[in-house]
Amino acid sequence: MTRPAANLPANVTPSNGHPSRSRDGKVGVATMLSSAVVAVLVVSVLFSILRRDESIRLPATSDTPASTGDSAAVASSPADDPTPARRDPASAFATALAYLVDHGGDTIRLDDFAATAEHFKTLAAVERLRVIRVEGGELNASAAAALAAMPHLEQLHLRGVAIDDAALRSLSGSQSVWLLNLAGDQLRLSAAAISELGQMPRLHQLRLAIPSGDRQIAAAVADIERLRSVHLIGIAVDDEGLRSLARLPELESLYLDDAMVSDQGWLWLFDNRPGLHVHIDQRHHDRDPQSH
Repeated sequence: MTRPAANLPANVTPSNGHPSRSRDGKVGVATMLSSAVVAVLVVSVLFSILRRDESIRLPATSDTPASTGDSAAVASSPADDPTPARRDPASAFATALAYLVDHGGDTIRLDDFAATAEHFKTLAAVERLRVIRVEGGELNASAAAALAAMPHLEQLHLRGVAIDDAALRSLSGSQSVWLLNLAGDQLRLSAAAISELGQMPRLHQLRLAIPSGDRQIAAAVADIERLRSVHLIGIAVDDEGLRSLARLPELESLYLDDAMVSDQGWLWLFDNRPGLHVHIDQRHHDRDPQSH
């Protein structure tokens, strides 16, 4: 079935003009009934298509990443796109949010965006959101607190979003997030702030990409005992740090990129945690029992 145009307005008017009139100036009953039936059929078909479509993209482009599999409102704003909604972040945000509200989705994705505190606070007001993905912008402490208060938020993916210790401490108040993904040069996070993520009762999957992150960050992650899956990128994990992470009691999956672990360190890991699923720089180790 052909997908409707991505820039379809929220209010679709399927009729094609004024109804025809009889010679005496009165609207023909048959014509009115026919127009009404056509309108109902058009709206029904559009609704069916939109309900089936896993990703409602606004505005849609060939370079927009695929959705996570949930009904999602997606907006992007690359500088070279001539579309006004893409050129204007406020318009792109409003359009994506309108589709989210109109079509009952629980996921929103803002790619190549410049999110402000007000954008995040607006998203926090949509209580049914389960997944938020934002690329670009800044999250301050008050906006982070608003996100943390969301009752159904489960996954928070922030890439290229400036976050400091105050914002992360506010975010650690979330009672519902189980997957937290923070990545980018804009992260200004201390080990002390990261350790406070241990207050999140449902957090069990953590991905941190912090270029030139020091050993203390890995040590702070190793103190979050509920973690089952850890992915660290650009963080200085050495043999000692690896042993600390391996002691996480519920750890099932460990992905390390740009680590400083020696061959002896990896051998120790597989001898002492033989069932652990391990990726090293996006590849399986030869001794990973779950290699595929």
